[in-house]
Amino acid sequence: MRHINLKHPLIAVKAIILSALLSLIISTKAQVTIGSGIPPDENALLDLKEDDNGNSTKGLLLPRLQLSDIDSPSPLSEHKEGMFVYNIEGNGVVERGIYYNTGERWEKVNSLFTNWFYMPSVVFDTSSTGEGFTKNLYELYKEQFENPMIKSSDAPPSIPYMPAANNLYYYITVYDTDVFEIISLSDSGILVYDIKQAVSAYSLINIIFVLK
Repeated sequence: MRHINLKHPLIAVKAIILSALLSLIISTKAQVTIGSGIPPDENALLDLKEDDNGNSTKGLLLPRLQLSDIDSPSPLSEHKEGMFVYNIEGNGVVERGIYYNTGERWEKVNSLFTNWFYMPSVVFDTSSTGEGFTKNLYELYKEQFENPMIKSSDAPPSIPYMPAANNLYYYITVYDTDVFEIISLSDSGILVYDIKQAVSAYSLINIIFVLK
């Protein structure tokens, strides 16, 4: 067996560094704290802390790169769901800022938007009375965002949408109580309603989605 002479200063330093790195790699839960000597949070694979109280005065600097298009993984070799990067330059298709990868495309993380929006327009047939009608509000919204009828020339083919029905809260703020009887509105956006009175002109129902 080859022995390392720890009396040589440079070899000794290298051995100490290697030992420390191996200790991190083979830790029982494969969890790492960077910045302090205290153990990581039990739910964190990587925990960034600057002092032993768990506080910091510095931030996390994301990888900075230049994206070319939301549909192109470049400069990555392929799309990888969950990847976060900072795009350093806009080109008319992508903007400067933080993007995450859905596994199929890049989506910009936008901190300047409201957390609610009106549901896209849908038709409720009120020409005759009836009971137990249903509408899947999430699927109607998703279908319209996936397949817009018209778009500007440089717009992507689809509009980003929430990936699952349970990512949203569903509200009806006002409706014509002479026409509709709302039976239920589920957590997944299934609306069940009756038509109490037929109308030939129009009726009102206002639906709002709120991001969880």
